[in-house]
Amino acid sequence: MTHPTGLVLVGLDITVLIALTLQPLGRHFDDSDQGADAVVRLPPFRRPSVPRVVVFLALITAANLVIVAMRPSPFVQVYRSLVARMVDSVVHDPGFSTYYAAKLVPLVPTTVLAFMVIAAIVLPATPGRRLMIAAHGVLFLAVSVVTSTMLALVAYAVNSPTFGPLPLIDLVLQESVAFFVVFRFAFTSFQFPRVTQVPATKPGRRWETFLLLMCLVAALCMMGSLAVVLIARAGAELFVAFLVIRALRAGVMDCIYVLLGLVRMAGPGSPRPDERRPPLEVIIPAFNEAVVIERTLRSIDRAARAYGGPVRVILCDDGSMDDTRALAEATIAEFGYATGEVIQGRHAGKSVALNLALAECEADYVYRIDADCALDANAFVYSVPHFLKHPDVGLVGAFVLPKEPYTTWIDRMRALEMIFSFGFARVMLAEVDAVPCVPGTFCAFRRLPALAIGGFVHGTLGEDVFFTCSMARLGYRAAIDPRVISYEDVPTTVRQLRVQRFRWCKGGIMSFAAYTPFGCGAPGPRNWFKMPLGAGKGLLKPFSSAMFLLTIELSILDPTVRHNVLRFVLLLLASQITSIVPRLIVMGYYRRLRLLPWMVLWIPFSFLKRFFMIEAFLSFGMRPVKPPLRVRSRFPTWSSVFRARPASALDPAGGAAE
Repeated sequence: MTHPTGLVLVGLDITVLIALTLQPLGRHFDDSDQGADAVVRLPPFRRPSVPRVVVFLALITAANLVIVAMRPSPFVQVYRSLVARMVDSVVHDPGFSTYYAAKLVPLVPTTVLAFMVIAAIVLPATPGRRLMIAAHGVLFLAVSVVTSTMLALVAYAVNSPTFGPLPLIDLVLQESVAFFVVFRFAFTSFQFPRVTQVPATKPGRRWETFLLLMCLVAALCMMGSLAVVLIARAGAELFVAFLVIRALRAGVMDCIYVLLGLVRMAGPGSPRPDERRPPLEVIIPAFNEAVVIERTLRSIDRAARAYGGPVRVILCDDGSMDDTRALAEATIAEFGYATGEVIQGRHAGKSVALNLALAECEADYVYRIDADCALDANAFVYSVPHFLKHPDVGLVGAFVLPKEPYTTWIDRMRALEMIFSFGFARVMLAEVDAVPCVPGTFCAFRRLPALAIGGFVHGTLGEDVFFTCSMARLGYRAAIDPRVISYEDVPTTVRQLRVQRFRWCKGGIMSFAAYTPFGCGAPGPRNWFKMPLGAGKGLLKPFSSAMFLLTIELSILDPTVRHNVLRFVLLLLASQITSIVPRLIVMGYYRRLRLLPWMVLWIPFSFLKRFFMIEAFLSFGMRPVKPPLRVRSRFPTWSSVFRARPASALDPAGGAAE
């Protein structure tokens, strides 16, 4: 029988911990961004550094080895003792409490504590901020104890005769809760853009939310069934079973994409072109694009020919130091179907160039295209009907394919990634309006709503994510049409990939901070589902990498694990079936099966991307620790005390010198 007093105390603990964890996620007290309107003004962030990432990973690996070598460590004993005491305070059954606690493996709290301490060491923070970062490990320890206690109370309430999968369920629950603590650490420690000021003028998309939830439940059921089969093959090896579940997460997303594809097939399909040909305008920012600008402009002219309506190109030369302007003007002069002009920018960045070009536009529908992209001839023909048939469509994106020929293993890996992760996935997510970014390689949009949100945000990376999310807050959908094809240059070297991923990851994290569902609401699946999983992934990669390394080390070095390398590999491969099959189908549809032999390099490519994401994570500026406003107004800070000038520097009247 449960004890009411103990149950009430546990309930109070849960309430306090939820408030401590979730309240800062709203970012209502972050004053790092000193910009206004569509301008973000943050202190400069650190340059990417490979040694910094190497030190971080080395410390993580060393900490994990210490954890493995000390098993059972004093931390494990303390953790189990805390859980046993809390459970016993409610059920008053010492035998049950002790037996349950002995079954727990505090893998996640150990990882979080080590991760926070190492982050406090590696990140360039003040002493006060380092203590605050490390304190997140203590916070999660409390959250973890309460989570394990709640799971024990559920088992006790249903009178479970055996604990069975409870230790594994405990690991999965704790890792899920740990994500919120990591978000809290990032939102309270890093200097991020302010929460968006664009109001959500339309209610959330209830039908899309319901549809996505149904697909999510179905995918979880399918992956859960596969997990049960694979875990049964893993036997009693807890860590192997945990790795299988972690590997199946990608399969959940792929199942959702497939289910949304079935929904798309059952629906009315993409709108068909009719006889209407409204005027279109194309804006292009260009800086030192002499090598590719002619090809891009000629592809626009070909698309204008197929379209048959007026198409005007406005290219903003953002202070190029090569022949970009001259080549662009010469190519535009040779247009046979489109018209255009070149305007001069001031080398203030891509967003400023885009806004200068947008200010020159007069048509209702504008196309934003990067200077290194080429359009398919039917790009305008198939994209315009979305605007004409659906008044709530505010943006239309393309299915982006990499330009050929491929020359290195890097561009082949990028081709595989673009076809499925960025192409097929975006098309499916558009069915429930969950696309977080219509990329700047090809983005058609309505001009008046774009002006209403202030155009393109300046001063941050990922301006296309900001643009897409701001348009969505006005109630406009983002459509992705696979018939609209844009061809994009892809990185061919590790160096180029590093630069690209640094910008993408940093921009994704900034956009997630600006449009966090905890701070500005979640008007649709884009905010509450895809952004935490997609853009927020950049914040979770360092922690998930630490978690992955520790689980692998425990699986290999733990003497209690029965080693069977072949079975371990087969289990992990089997867990990837649901991810491999859809990719093969999409590769066949787009005639890219010749890339199939290169898939053996996908794992090294994934680790390379993970390395660059950690590099971006470690480059953010750090917020200083500031006491509450009332305290700051009454007591001087230490820095102001040490910087105070002597009395001789003041005027005779005792006031500060003018």
